[in-house]
Amino acid sequence: MQNPIISVKVNQNEFIWDKDNDIFTFDGAPALLFWDSAIELFMKTIEEISGSDVSSTVFESTGFRMGQLVSSYYTDKYDIVDILNHYSDIYRNAGWGKVKIDYYSFEEKKVVIHLKNSWEHRIFHSMDKTQAGVLLPSHWAGVFTELFEENMWYKITRSQLDGHDYDEIEVFASSTTPTTNIHKLARQKEQHYINELEHKVEQRTAELTELVKDLSTPVIPVLKDILVIPLIGTFTDERIEELTLKAMYEFSKQKAAYLLIDLTGIKDFDEMTIHGLQRLIRAIRLLGGNCILVGISPSLSMKITNSGVEMKDITFFSTLQHGVEYALGENGFDIVERKNRK
Repeated sequence: MQNPIISVKVNQNEFIWDKDNDIFTFDGAPALLFWDSAIELFMKTIEEISGSDVSSTVFESTGFRMGQLVSSYYTDKYDIVDILNHYSDIYRNAGWGKVKIDYYSFEEKKVVIHLKNSWEHRIFHSMDKTQAGVLLPSHWAGVFTELFEENMWYKITRSQLDGHDYDEIEVFASSTTPTTNIHKLARQKEQHYINELEHKVEQRTAELTELVKDLSTPVIPVLKDILVIPLIGTFTDERIEELTLKAMYEFSKQKAAYLLIDLTGIKDFDEMTIHGLQRLIRAIRLLGGNCILVGISPSLSMKITNSGVEMKDITFFSTLQHGVEYALGENGFDIVERKNRK
């Protein structure tokens, strides 16, 4: 009967296939075997769903924590010096490529690792990537964070993708951690969304402002040569300026003779508004037209009188109807009531 357990020892690493229990172990821990193409598909999917910046942070965090896991597993079996001596065999035998600890110093808290033909390089080369991956460099930062009992981070100083014979990774003491990078990415994303929202708000505000301008000061053709502008709400210097420009433009465009300014909807008729109307009246006169103020209530009449602003030679009416009738009369027209037909 064939032995249901197959054991293969490569250097000091042991691979065991327990066929009865369907378990494969590597140095006593359950393990998996994957093709490079399967891992490539896995990484591509993460990048496709998350985007390059998010996936990069995910790979860094994953690699770093995997490195801590590997070191914690082997520190229970060997001392630190033996682990460093055996790392090349461990990673090569696991299919991770050639690993060489080129330099390490416990005092400096510094390590230089050379990687050649790593699985990450093979996959990135297959994907035609031009920038080195981050999972294995951060993995080694996690390895030595556990071994040195101090937070370590990494820097890629050479890359096979750039034509070098190997990837060179420098690992050093640092305050950078996967957690800080995750928080940094979250803040960047948050700021990006805030900027987008602010842009949309500004754009929408501009659109609404233009709409309000059009609705708040419409220029309405009433009859031949007669235009009406109903004023609504409270006026600022900016609104008065916009009103004047719009009135002058429409007055010239329509070739009108009379502009009736309806004050019925004015809420706060202060001295600034009165001066603004005076400027508008002068502007229309320069265009050869006449302004008539309509919708003058008793309280509004008192405000104009008490303002001290010179408003002589300006025609006033209490209602829009009286103003229209006056303008028609000045134009040589009469409003005649039709007799009921029998």
